[in-house]
Amino acid sequence: MAEVTLEQGSKVCFVTTGATAPFIALIEAILKPTSIDALKDAGYTHLLIQYGTAKHVYDDRIYDARMRYRSEADQGTLHIDGFDFNSDGLKDQFKLVQDSKGVVISHAGSGSILEALRHQVPLIVVPNTALLDNHQDELAIAMEKSGYLLKGDIIQLSHSIKKAEDFRKRMTQFPPVTSGKHRETKSFAAIMDETMGFLD
Repeated sequence: MAEVTLEQGSKVCFVTTGATAPFIALIEAILKPTSIDALKDAGYTHLLIQYGTAKHVYDDRIYDARMRYRSEADQGTLHIDGFDFNSDGLKDQFKLVQDSKGVVISHAGSGSILEALRHQVPLIVVPNTALLDNHQDELAIAMEKSGYLLKGDIIQLSHSIKKAEDFRKRMTQFPPVTSGKHRETKSFAAIMDETMGFLD
């Protein structure tokens, strides 16, 4: 796995696409020139991508993405790294984002969403609209309305990156403070019920 060492002033964008069934279109979208430019404009110094089993997609696009950023020497360097799977989970990556006042861009997997929200970092969730049922999109819309995350899409990912700095100032604390049995449980379903107001 890629080790990221942060210096003072570093800013990390961590992209998680899923380890076993990666969201290939999200890997492609984050390495597009428009996304790289948006990261550059927002002051990011590190882009870390969990590509899962899609290393070939990452490798196909990484060279051009690195060269695009480094060719603009007066703008500094964006360090781009990736890894397939971390058997220890992704807590270290979320902590890097938290410490650097960065952003997480995630597929709409519930585990990744919950981990990012618990670290209180700006989160852009990109639903995979190619899936048969659109529950990812519905979840992202509901959570965006509640102020927990930004819903992004693969076509306009750069737009969401630009919005993340403003979102950091107004994002809602997660999980919400309430009483009852839901406060004591750690199940994702219970936290979602609580967040969306489905309490008994």
